[in-house]
Amino acid sequence: MTNLINVAKWTITIFLLVYFNSSISKENDKIKFSFAPGEYVSFIQKLTIIKEKDMGSNGMQRDESVSTTKITIRKTQSGWNILAEPKKLSMKRNGKKINNPIVSLLSSAIITYKLDSDGNIIDVDGYGQFIERFSKLVPPKIFEQLTPMLNIEALKRKEFAEWNGRIGDYVGAVVQIGDSFLVDVPYQIPNGLTIHYNVKTHITALVPCGDTECVRIEQSYDSQADNLAKMAGEVVSNVSEAVAPNRHQSSQERNTMIIKGNVTRVINPETMLIFGEESYRMIYMEMNTPNLGIVPVRTTETRKYEFQY
Repeated sequence: MTNLINVAKWTITIFLLVYFNSSISKENDKIKFSFAPGEYVSFIQKLTIIKEKDMGSNGMQRDESVSTTKITIRKTQSGWNILAEPKKLSMKRNGKKINNPIVSLLSSAIITYKLDSDGNIIDVDGYGQFIERFSKLVPPKIFEQLTPMLNIEALKRKEFAEWNGRIGDYVGAVVQIGDSFLVDVPYQIPNGLTIHYNVKTHITALVPCGDTECVRIEQSYDSQADNLAKMAGEVVSNVSEAVAPNRHQSSQERNTMIIKGNVTRVINPETMLIFGEESYRMIYMEMNTPNLGIVPVRTTETRKYEFQY
């Protein structure tokens, strides 16, 4: 009996050693990201966004939206087409359901992302047709007010930036678990100004997803205060000029803006399909308004993506 127990102990020990060593080897293996989702893939993406705006004595506002979108990926002769079809949208403000037909319309655009054979984004189609349709559904005055939001090139730049941040920047990259990268990322906003982020990316672990293993990526970022202060100053100056043309801004008046955030993403490096993603962002501004003076505004936003493959 004692011999059997000893044999069992040695068997367990050998198994644990083999498993442990194979796990270490796997963790130290090179991991290459390749966009190869397959000839045809279709799934449902659910996005929950919670935004809280704290304006101090002026009150707190909490907005929550939940949207579901059908994503279809098809292989083409030159690359891939990704079709995003919105299916459902619900919105609440301070716990109460709101029905905003304009926001619903703005969120109903059917968009096609066009990628090359490596998975790099080359075009976004659908906003032109949507804007034309939208212009026929709302009164001319409302459409004119929304025109700055409906700039096709600005909307495309936003889509390019989001795709590259989540997928495109990793295409072809070779990493190991434990690797970290720090980069300065320029980003052009719709008014033409460019802001910069310091983004730290950490390849943290291999985690199970479906019947395979995915990579967990963690990112943290913060803005360069001097660039954002300049941007905020120009924006506030333009607003002040529009509201009170004869009022000149004093050099003692402050305009600051800080953006910080983090992202956790679980992605299959062999296909670059995402299996989970959560993000947090904080924006702090001290805005000089004509009637209230310096008003601190702190906005936090959390996003959670869920996928049904």
